[in-house]
Amino acid sequence: MNLASLIGVIGALALIAMATGGNFMQFVDLPAILIVFGGTAFCVLAKSTMVEFKSAIATAKRSLGNHSDKVEDLIEELVQVGRIARYDDRWMIVLEEREYINPFIAKAVGLWVDGLDYSLLKDALSREVIEEKSRFDQARDFFSFAQDLAPAMGMIGTLLGLVLMMGNMTDPRTIGPGMAVALLTTLYGAILANVIFSPLVQRIVTHGKLVRYNYELVVAGMLYLHKGGDPRRLPDLLLGTLHLPDIPLSEPQPLVPPLPEA
Repeated sequence: MNLASLIGVIGALALIAMATGGNFMQFVDLPAILIVFGGTAFCVLAKSTMVEFKSAIATAKRSLGNHSDKVEDLIEELVQVGRIARYDDRWMIVLEEREYINPFIAKAVGLWVDGLDYSLLKDALSREVIEEKSRFDQARDFFSFAQDLAPAMGMIGTLLGLVLMMGNMTDPRTIGPGMAVALLTTLYGAILANVIFSPLVQRIVTHGKLVRYNYELVVAGMLYLHKGGDPRRLPDLLLGTLHLPDIPLSEPQPLVPPLPEA
């Protein structure tokens, strides 16, 4: 897990626990936990398919993991590919057997070695960029729905607790459990939405932008090399035109402008 995300979540939870005055267990209630955490999980699952559920979880793990590949490393890898293709007579065999730091570069090189012409290669790589963007969009929407749902489940728990408490006012022993459910479900819903899901959604959005940025960099570089471009010019061309504008991930605007032909 990304160290900053881990420190942030643990720090927030620790501060909340410290506010209990050392008596943290009085804020633990099993019925409230089941209502908020279990209810949120099942409602989110109800609006998704199992494929979408697994894909969202896998994308979240990617987003919380290590940072995406560095731009400099990707460009260096593309330069090496270009040098082999330009100066090695056995370039197809060498490129096919070579190991790559980035799986998308490996896939792009594989399509090139298989003999795809420029237009087919461009279409194939562009579809891959769109599919990768769709995976992050789906995960963002999945956990955004969970973020909106958690406080609602907390309110449902609060209403249930109030009903239980009001329905048994004659027995003082039932007032405490009912009040605990009424108050703690609201607390759990707020924590789940704002401490867990809100940072996760933002992390998915940010990581999705970086991954898309890297994918489009690879597409631009591979298409330039496919046309016979000089790999020595590749760093200046890419680093001179690349930028990461502050736009929503859902916009189809390309992040990497087309490179000049060789």
